[in-house]
Amino acid sequence: MKKLKPKDRVVMDKYDVHKTVTSALLSRYETAKWAAKQAHEAATNEESVAENKYDTFGLEASYLAHGQSQRVLECEKDWLLFDKKQPVMCNEEEGVDLWSLVTLVDLESSCVCEKYFFISPCAGGLSVEISKKIVYLVTPSSPVGKVLLGKMVDDEVELRQSGKQMAYEITTIE
Repeated sequence: MKKLKPKDRVVMDKYDVHKTVTSALLSRYETAKWAAKQAHEAATNEESVAENKYDTFGLEASYLAHGQSQRVLECEKDWLLFDKKQPVMCNEEEGVDLWSLVTLVDLESSCVCEKYFFISPCAGGLSVEISKKIVYLVTPSSPVGKVLLGKMVDDEVELRQSGKQMAYEITTIE
């Protein structure tokens, strides 16, 4: 098992991560609002009126508008959840939990390859870039979230990547 030297470590600031995720979620919400507006306009446009019983453009446009409005509500909920929650530093002795920022190092690589995961109650699959490093949001119910929850610093975990099991060590929990 290789240990990282202090000079090799990249310290990820949890407050920067939280701020960047909140901003990304706001952007996602704004985009969803724009898309919903466009879909609503298409559904209510006079050209959407059916010309015969086989003309389904208007019906399809209304389904799309409804789906987009549901997406707006979901995006708004995710953004507000992050916007109202202030990041709290986690206690490493308690292990990985919701709102934890977890750093993993690849045990099989000759270089210092770190991965960053933020255990989030929502927006799983979102990734943000901070200082040229990618932070992946995972929910507790996701495969990665399930593997990480409850783990401690120095624990080894295996994650499936591109169909292959990869071994990592948890180096920090913030």
